[in-house]
Amino acid sequence: MRSRINLATQPYEDARLFYLQWGGLVLALVLITAVLVTLVVRSHRASGDIAKKVAHERSQIDEIDRERAAAEAMLNRVENRDVRDKSRFLNALIVRKAFSWTQVFSDLERIVPPRVRIVSIRPDLNASYQLEIHLEAIGDSREKANELLRHMEESPTFREPQLRVERPSDSSGGGPGIDFSIVALYVPQLKQENR
Repeated sequence: MRSRINLATQPYEDARLFYLQWGGLVLALVLITAVLVTLVVRSHRASGDIAKKVAHERSQIDEIDRERAAAEAMLNRVENRDVRDKSRFLNALIVRKAFSWTQVFSDLERIVPPRVRIVSIRPDLNASYQLEIHLEAIGDSREKANELLRHMEESPTFREPQLRVERPSDSSGGGPGIDFSIVALYVPQLKQENR
């Protein structure tokens, strides 16, 4: 029987195998780090571009606000109040004249849930000369009112719907129901003409 005796001061190690295993891992980590650093740099540059665009848009909004304030100051002068009042009257008339009952009924037809009846619709202008729709409706339950509100929020033609009044009612035909009143801004969608 032979016994092996190693008289070397440092035992033999397979350094090539060590460098191949760990070198590959280190190389993979370096590549992943390079990819991540590249993504961070691109993201930072893109956010810088977006920040510049936002700052530019804000400066344009500020400029428009200054112009609007100057125009309002001119219209509020004593000598221009008559023109201002006529202008507001005519603008309100134009907005009311542009209101399409057919379009409103078409929009409501798509979003009103089953077992909800619209009792009345009243268009009105708010203080900002935006068209508001006041809806009076009757439904089976409060869930139907919430469902109608949810559909109005998802619709592109109704903005900021609010449930104003809610009260029990027996007029729904099949038993007790809920009368509710909703107010929402109405922004009709413009139809694109074929060219």
